[in-house]
Amino acid sequence: MEFEYNLDNLKKASEFILKNSKSNLLLFSGVIGAGKTTLIKQLCKDIGVLDVVNSPTYSIINVYKSKEKPVFHMDLFRVKKDEIDDLGLLEYLESGSKIIIEWPEIIIDELEEDYTHVKIYYNKNNMRKLKLINTI
Repeated sequence: MEFEYNLDNLKKASEFILKNSKSNLLLFSGVIGAGKTTLIKQLCKDIGVLDVVNSPTYSIINVYKSKEKPVFHMDLFRVKKDEIDDLGLLEYLESGSKIIIEWPEIIIDELEEDYTHVKIYYNKNNMRKLKLINTI
C-alpha cells in the first residue's frame, strides 16, 4: 500500500498508517532527512501520546506516556548488532504497547514478531511517498 504526502497533509499520512497497520510494532525506514521523526511525531499525537516527542538518536529509546499504554520510540541508527540484546527489545515487544523503531535494518531479519514496515521515499515537488508493508 502506498500513500503520497507532504507537510501539509502529514495528519492524513499518519491516519493512513494507523488505519492500515496490523501490528503494534511499526518500523520506519528512509534516508536521512526523509521525515521519519516528523511523521512519527504526528503519529504519536494521533495515538494519544501526552509527552513531547523527540528523536531518540542519542537516548536510543524514548518512553512516552499516552492515554492507554506507554509508547516506546527507538532509533537504532547508532546501535551495533552486538548491542541489540542489551536493549531488552524482547521485553518491549512483550509489553503489548505500541513500539516505533527508526532505522530497523539492523534487526529486521531477526524479528519473529509481526510488524508493519513503513518505508519513506522522496518524491518530486517536496512530496514524500510511503510504502506500508504488513507481515501479518
